Amino acid sequence: MRFNFNVVGPASFELWIAPDDMRRTPRIRVVMDRARETVIEAWVHYPQLKEFGWHAHGICGFKLDGQSCPGLDQAARYDIFDADTNILLYRHGSDAAHRPARVLALDYTIHQDNAARDMLFPEFAMAYFGIHDIHYDLLRCIIDIKYSDSLLLQGSVLLKRYEDVIQAGDYVKTILVVDPYVELAKRILYLRRMAEIGKDPVQSWRVDHLQAPCAFAAGLDLGSVSALRKGFDRIDLETFSWLENPLTRDLSCGFPGEPMKPGHWTLAIDALSRFHVIGHQHFWGAYTAMLADVLQLQGPAVPERRVPEPVLELAETLSRVKNTLGLVEMDINLSDKVYTIIENQWEKA
Repeated sequence: MRFNFNVVGPASFELWIAPDDMRRTPRIRVVMDRARETVIEAWVHYPQLKEFGWHAHGICGFKLDGQSCPGLDQAARYDIFDADTNILLYRHGSDAAHRPARVLALDYTIHQDNAARDMLFPEFAMAYFGIHDIHYDLLRCIIDIKYSDSLLLQGSVLLKRYEDVIQAGDYVKTILVVDPYVELAKRILYLRRMAEIGKDPVQSWRVDHLQAPCAFAAGLDLGSVSALRKGFDRIDLETFSWLENPLTRDLSCGFPGEPMKPGHWTLAIDALSRFHVIGHQHFWGAYTAMLADVLQLQGPAVPERRVPEPVLELAETLSRVKNTLGLVEMDINLSDKVYTIIENQWEKA
């Protein structure tokens, strides 16, 4: 899916949507004052989109105002979504005081339950979480949004793949670095849970793309260091690639499945040097203080979410399994550098 949105006036818009199924006529859903909802089918012809091969017949546009969408010009708040994917296209609130900033919070972790996300969410007019699940074409459109100066994007993303639109978007980039063995432990436990879900025929489709990693994780004996050594000796390439150095991958890779080489670490360091706010989980207070300072946020500090004890125990065990080092080595080097720099700065402060 692709889209483009032009703001013509306070309650007047022109937009087009090119859906994944180019034969389909797109629809939008307009929610006004959280009470009234209108679904509108495209009627404006965009012949150039047919010429580009993005749509079969070109009838994929809208001209929205109080006439084509009754009540839009009277509403104090309205949200406009693509009706078929529920992707937010535009949000307006006349009484809302939103942060005039565009923020990309790169979160490469498996659960992405960072409390900083909850702190930032109410500050922005538009927010997109879990951006790693958004298709490439659609995510480029979202990153390239020019009609909102209050935008939060959060999740895992291959920076080099979107580097041109990120740079053009004037984003404040932030990242919280976590302990690599803790992240490895979380990923293994996640795969084991997904393996259990995959046993249910009704839900097995949820793990179709993770069959090999789930089978590997489910077969590990987490209570024995010697058994873990034998297990990781037999790790398959697909599972290795899925678990391997997720921090370095997001900072340095240009396409999914790109084989990682030692040079990726240098690319990751270079990318990290262009971030505005870099934190480490062991200095949570410093990270939230820096975020608040850069974005001029007010209010009490957000408490850190503790890492569950089973995760910490598994992380400690994995750190004693020598053949896991290749899965975390580049991330450990990055994590150590970030930790040392923040520790020195925090002590001086």
